[in-house]
Amino acid sequence: MVSSVIFYLAAALSVAILLIDKQRDPQLYAIVQASFAVSVVAFFISGIVIRTYFAVRAHSSRVADFVSNAFSVPLISSPSKGYYNTTETEPFLRMGMSVLENSLFTKSILRRMLGFERSRVSLYFIVWLWAAFFRTTDLELIAVVAQVLFSEQLVSRWIRMEWLRSRVERLYDDMYALLQSSEPFDGKEFRARVVEGLIRYETSKSQAGLSLSTRVFNKMNADLSGKWIDISGQLGVASSGTIDSK
Repeated sequence: MVSSVIFYLAAALSVAILLIDKQRDPQLYAIVQASFAVSVVAFFISGIVIRTYFAVRAHSSRVADFVSNAFSVPLISSPSKGYYNTTETEPFLRMGMSVLENSLFTKSILRRMLGFERSRVSLYFIVWLWAAFFRTTDLELIAVVAQVLFSEQLVSRWIRMEWLRSRVERLYDDMYALLQSSEPFDGKEFRARVVEGLIRYETSKSQAGLSLSTRVFNKMNADLSGKWIDISGQLGVASSGTIDSK
């Protein structure tokens, strides 16, 4: 959130610099220019810290928590409670169900998030095109707006979100088909496919570099938890039915 605020602040300052007359108001111009430089450096630092520290720690803890839940081994000091809603005891079947549950929630939340993201990017893009074709628009302003539009926070984020949704939807279908098949749960092929599904899920989230919206999650949690209970019943696998703690 802090990184996003810094990004939009830098974007606003980059436009403000173009609107200030340097000759008429040099002091204001210098203040805005310095503020813009500081915001750019702050945005760069925040991005590096997120990628090399926070994201890595979060990814490692998430995988450790997942494996802890699947094999009932406390690999971390504070494992999550009520997050994985299955009462199966066989480790690899439990792991497969957890991957399926994660995929269900992730793809559903991403679909909801993409509604807003597509509208936002489309609006920015239309405004930019209008400005680009309007002859009186300053070329420097067009360049600045283009830099903001095609940055990591807008178009790049939307593309990565679409890519992750597609990957998780395919994974959900594959994992559902695997759990629905007559494949013995203690067989080597079943176990290998479950581990491969877990790797696909985690590497996809890591490569996309996105955080799901907590607000959307809270809104959809009850409905998705109810849907998960129905899916578990269809597969003949027990679910804990925990809705409010997911």
